[in-house]
Amino acid sequence: MILVIRPSDRPAGKPKVEPPLQGILVKLSMRNVLRQLVSGLRWRLLLLVLLVCAPLVGLMLHTAGEERRRQIEDWRQRSQEMTKLATREEEKVIGQTRQLLLAMAESSPVRSGIRRDCKKYLDALYASYPRYANLGVVKTNGMVLASALSMVEPANQTNLQFFRRVLKTRTFSIGDFTVERVIGKPTVNFGCPVFDPSGKIQAVVFAALDLDWFNRFESELLARLPKEATWTKIDQKGTILVRYPSLEKWIGKRFPEQSLVKTVFQKDNGLVEAGALEGDPGFYAFASMHSQLVPGDAVTILGIPKQALFAEADRRLTGDLIGLGIAAGFAFMLGWFGSYLLILRPVRTLVNSSVRLAAGDLSARTGLPHTGDELGQLTHTFDQMAQSLEQRENQHQKIENALTASEMRYHRLFETAQDGILILDAVSGRIEDVNSSLIDMLGHARETLLGNKLWEVGPFKEIEAIKSAFGELQSVACVRLEDLSLKTIDGGSIAVELVSNVYQISGGRVVQCNLRNITKRRRAEDKLKKYSRELQVLSRRLVEVQETERRHIALELHDEVGQALTVAELNLQAMLQMPGTEALSPRLKESLEVVERVLEQVHDLALNLRPSMLDDLGLEPALLWLTNRQAELTGLQAEVHADTLEQRLDPIIETECFRVAQEALTNVVRHAQARGVTVELRQVEGQLHLRVRDDGVGFDVATAREKAMSGTSLGLLSMEERAALAGGGLEFTSAPGQGTEVHAWFPLKWQIPQT
Repeated sequence: MILVIRPSDRPAGKPKVEPPLQGILVKLSMRNVLRQLVSGLRWRLLLLVLLVCAPLVGLMLHTAGEERRRQIEDWRQRSQEMTKLATREEEKVIGQTRQLLLAMAESSPVRSGIRRDCKKYLDALYASYPRYANLGVVKTNGMVLASALSMVEPANQTNLQFFRRVLKTRTFSIGDFTVERVIGKPTVNFGCPVFDPSGKIQAVVFAALDLDWFNRFESELLARLPKEATWTKIDQKGTILVRYPSLEKWIGKRFPEQSLVKTVFQKDNGLVEAGALEGDPGFYAFASMHSQLVPGDAVTILGIPKQALFAEADRRLTGDLIGLGIAAGFAFMLGWFGSYLLILRPVRTLVNSSVRLAAGDLSARTGLPHTGDELGQLTHTFDQMAQSLEQRENQHQKIENALTASEMRYHRLFETAQDGILILDAVSGRIEDVNSSLIDMLGHARETLLGNKLWEVGPFKEIEAIKSAFGELQSVACVRLEDLSLKTIDGGSIAVELVSNVYQISGGRVVQCNLRNITKRRRAEDKLKKYSRELQVLSRRLVEVQETERRHIALELHDEVGQALTVAELNLQAMLQMPGTEALSPRLKESLEVVERVLEQVHDLALNLRPSMLDDLGLEPALLWLTNRQAELTGLQAEVHADTLEQRLDPIIETECFRVAQEALTNVVRHAQARGVTVELRQVEGQLHLRVRDDGVGFDVATAREKAMSGTSLGLLSMEERAALAGGGLEFTSAPGQGTEVHAWFPLKWQIPQT
């Protein structure tokens, strides 16, 4: 809040505002302005621009760090490469020195042992090889025979390391690093024996290698050394053998950083960050080097100031940060001016429209174009929302009117429904409402039922299933009780069907119970069951009469017709054998064949009507005979697998099982086009199971059943009826091209239906 006091507004007689109060008001005003600016959307967008730059800064710093690590690793590799170069140069100069000494040992002036000739020869060689500080010949007693440089007399060399080694090994040897007293330079002496014709050592030639001259003019190390870097070679004592740059200043002196010397001799190679000689921190890459010029291994140290090693990486990082800063500043300026045009203006319009909409003005619209960007989609969504709210408000009245009409229709349906309806509270089970049909059905008054729990009032008191069903409704949505017996108020009893459902309404959960009077339906069902039992008894009687008649006809055919035909057959055979009947012989033979054929047909007909084997031997032999007979007649490959039954089954079960198998085999022969058939008879879990399988063409079971129901084919229905008549069942498993299996099951004990 900003308070502005003008002189014209100050009431008469009021004192002037003191300057301290004015200062406080100005500070509060400035603070509010700054808070609004900083907390505004524009500043947030600009802050987002800066936050976008933060990952770039992090990436630059990470890249610079990686560049530094890579340069450190390159520095380590450079140290090892320079160490290898130093090793090669040392081996090269040792080899050249050895060749020179061998040539000196074989030369005539040296072998002659004449001082003047040797001196002249050595002076010529010394002028040609400036890398050597001195060349000479020493007698075996240690006295110098000749030397390119004058030596202090007497110059006895017996204490020199190279001289003793040559006499001991009789071959080329190397001495220790030393500073030559005559010339004051660091040298390493090399020696080689001179043999007389008898093979004895007559003298030793030597060469003093000037390390200062060699390392300055013949070594490639200085050319490969980076700017501001140093390369140092030290021995086990810490004595500097080689130092680039400033070779003459350091060679032969002790390495100043003794703590670093201890570190580099602990490992073969590595890198150490420590203070440099001038005090600035630096990196020192060291590597162990086997040197023949000093006792033990030498160590090379490649050092460089930290600032020099990271100069390139720091320069790149500085340039990248400056570029990013310029880009961020430019983006900040663009964001400052562009945020108002692109974001702030449409957002403020949205805010104003939202305020109008919140105040109840449902006609509020932004008026902004609905572009494809996010703000355009937001304005489009806002306008759609405002339009939807307006339409929803218009529809609200329609919905209220429709709800009122719906409630009226519900109450009308509730009161006029034929079923009795109970409305219960889902938690307590108390009755909240009942319709007129329920009152008429039970005869109880509405006041008797309302407000009480369902299982505690009226006809529901003695029914435990009602309370159990209500408890079950807590976990499932619907419960059905299909047969409840309720007592009416007049003492009568009715059968009802109860269906309970749970519904969620605004006031909570309620249970609606629909009760339907099924007394008349139950009576009709009882009559239907009675008629069904009577029909089953009648069907059994018909089957018994049919089988009895079949048996009677089969006996008549076998005993009467069969015997008559047999007599005729015998008479015809006797007539053929009588003399004087040659003229009638063809007709007698023809008649005999006809009689035999008719006799065979009568026999087959009698077997098909009722095989005596079924009555005499039982079901298993009869099935075996039936299957083998069909196989012989049609050429099928038949298999029969039958369990041995402990005792004979009831005749009706044996008969129906045999007839089902007979019909199934007949269908295999007529329709299956099968090559093989298998018949199984098993006793499993108190039932008799019959399976007839074939490998034929199969058929569609549903289509065949439809044809059977239409009367086209009665074979399937006949088998099902026979199995059901015996108290069992039957199923078909088949598909086109997959064969067929007929599975029938029967009880082991026939239960006579009760009428």
